Amino acid sequence: MDAVAVDVAPGTSAVEFTRVIFTGSPLWMGRLMALRDKLVAPFGLQVKERGKAAATRIEPGVKRGPFRILSVTEDEVLCGDDDKHLDFRVSFAVRPKTDGPGSEGVCTTVVRFNRPIGRLYFRTIEPFHHLIVATLLRPRHPPAPAP
Repeated sequence: MDAVAVDVAPGTSAVEFTRVIFTGSPLWMGRLMALRDKLVAPFGLQVKERGKAAATRIEPGVKRGPFRILSVTEDEVLCGDDDKHLDFRVSFAVRPKTDGPGSEGVCTTVVRFNRPIGRLYFRTIEPFHHLIVATLLRPRHPPAPAP
């Protein structure tokens, strides 16, 4: 399990926090994910459909990159997917800060390995996983309210 927290603007919902994460990826990240897809496709692992970030709807059933949105509440958006090699869940939650006033957005990832190849795959991508999470959660301007 891996969790990272960042400050968010007062009144930010989990949906707004998730939208900021989904729409804030730099170009290098998209290229890295496309390379990943090319490398794993011959092994029968899932490759991801990629669409325009601005068109991202945050509702159950929507798929965005590696994320399928499983559930949405005011406080948390739960995403994940199951594959033959591993299952993963990602929570984008907003909660009161634990060390003072204000709110924080928390990204938590959990991975369950279904086969030894899943563990090997994750150990290979783990440094990139940490880099990507840190990049996506880098402080930015407060999110705009959802339409």
